[in-house]
Amino acid sequence: MKNRIYILLGIIAIAFCSCNISSTTNNTPEILFVTNPFINKTDTLSNYNTDESGVYRMDTIQVGDTVTFRMLLYGYSNNLSVFNVIPSDTSATKIILPSSISLDSVFVSAGSDYSNGKFLFKSKISNLYFPFRYVAKKVTKDAKLTFYLSSDATFGSSSSFGNNSASFVLKTPVKIKKQLVPTHN
Repeated sequence: MKNRIYILLGIIAIAFCSCNISSTTNNTPEILFVTNPFINKTDTLSNYNTDESGVYRMDTIQVGDTVTFRMLLYGYSNNLSVFNVIPSDTSATKIILPSSISLDSVFVSAGSDYSNGKFLFKSKISNLYFPFRYVAKKVTKDAKLTFYLSSDATFGSSSSFGNNSASFVLKTPVKIKKQLVPTHN
C-alpha cells in the first residue's frame, strides 16, 4: 500500500514539474488566404507548389489585371510583431494598400514603411485581417511577392518544434493582355 502512495505522489510531482507555470504559449504564426486571390470579383486564381521550398506559383495574370488578396495574419496566442509583403519588381507590379488611417490604427507609422511593404505592429495584436490589391503593369516571368510574418513567440533551445516567424514567396507571372477578336457570321 505504501508503494502505491509513493508511486502516486511521484506521478503527481512529475505532472506538476512538467507544467508551464508562466502560462505562456508559443506557436508559429501563420499567413493564410481567407479566400483565393481573385480578379474582378469573379475569376479566382489558384496557387501551386513549386520545386523550391517555400515558393508557390499563382495562376498567370495579364497586364492591367488587379488581383485582390484577402489574408489572415494569425499569431494564435502570441502577439504579432512584423509583417512584410514585398514585390520583387516594382516596375512590373504595384501594391495598393488600405488607407493610411486604417494602417496607422494597427501599425506603428514611425517604424513602418508602407510604400515598401514593411509593417511594424502596435502591441497586443495577435490576429489581423489584411486585404490589399496587386496590379500587373508590364509583362514579366519573374515577378514575386515575398510574405514574412513574425511574432513574440519564444522557443527555447530545447524545443525544435516551432519558429517565431513564417514566410513564403508567391511567383506571379504576368503576360500580355489578350485582345478579343470579334467573329462575324
